[in-house]
Amino acid sequence: MPEELEQIGLVDIEVLHHQFDVDSVIRYVHEGIVPIDRTYPLDLYRKYEAQRWNISELDFTQDKADWMNLTDAERDTFLRVATGFHHGERQVAVDIVPLLMAAPRDEHKMYLTSQLEDETRHTLFFDRFYREVVGLAATDIMDTLDQSYRYMSETFIGSFGYLAYIADQIRRHPDNRKLLASGITNYHLWIEGVLALSVAKITLNFCKSQHKLPGFHKGFLATTRDESRHVVFGMKLLKELIADDPSLQSVVYETVITMLTMGSTYTQIIDYSPLLVERDDVRHIMMNNLRKKLNMVEIPIPQQLDKMISAVQPETAAGG
Repeated sequence: MPEELEQIGLVDIEVLHHQFDVDSVIRYVHEGIVPIDRTYPLDLYRKYEAQRWNISELDFTQDKADWMNLTDAERDTFLRVATGFHHGERQVAVDIVPLLMAAPRDEHKMYLTSQLEDETRHTLFFDRFYREVVGLAATDIMDTLDQSYRYMSETFIGSFGYLAYIADQIRRHPDNRKLLASGITNYHLWIEGVLALSVAKITLNFCKSQHKLPGFHKGFLATTRDESRHVVFGMKLLKELIADDPSLQSVVYETVITMLTMGSTYTQIIDYSPLLVERDDVRHIMMNNLRKKLNMVEIPIPQQLDKMISAVQPETAAGG
């Protein structure tokens, strides 16, 4: 692993915030996987221990001033992109438990307890940002989510709805490996490996290039590094499941096709230009993230799926 990527895994979030950008952290995600061995869940758990950070230590004072100085268009686009991540963190936090219980080995289960704690921390990070910076006068976490829901899009709602459905099916049938493979594909590959990383790249590049919202940048860049553990775990587990039962490869394809189909339905077109991103840029971000995840699982991309990926619109990745 190149020295820069090795450092990303070792530094605290203060150094991460000042010396690295989201492109380097996303590269860290994609180059963090190694051939399957049976120790990877506990290796990732140890990374969690070393990389854990505290929400209470973030300072949003400058963010409040920066937020007021953004244009209306910048604030609107920022929220339309970021809100999907906010709601997604809460959704995965409540739906991870059936996946944890269905995981094949105790080592998988032990690792997933750390991911549950990560998802809780990320939810609370966004809750702080929306209350203290955006200015939502919420009474509790659900009230914050309710008030920000107007910025949500069909793209994210479909993916989160499927996760709620598949998590409930796994709860009912914890030994069904097809359900588990579909759940991991939806959660770790699509929601975290495609949607989350696309949102992170758009918002964090804006913050870094414009020298704005430093508290958000620090917390969200640390969150993105956390996602590296989640994505690597999910892709390794998918490889492990497919190695045991090659028929599960088709489950991965079917789930991705379902996500692309649901994501192609939207009623609003987002103008990404206030965040200094063009529509084609968003398309390429999403396509690259998806292809790289399938490469991490080491399965080929069928022609039908490749055509769907090539035809994707930006709203599928970042909301619409």
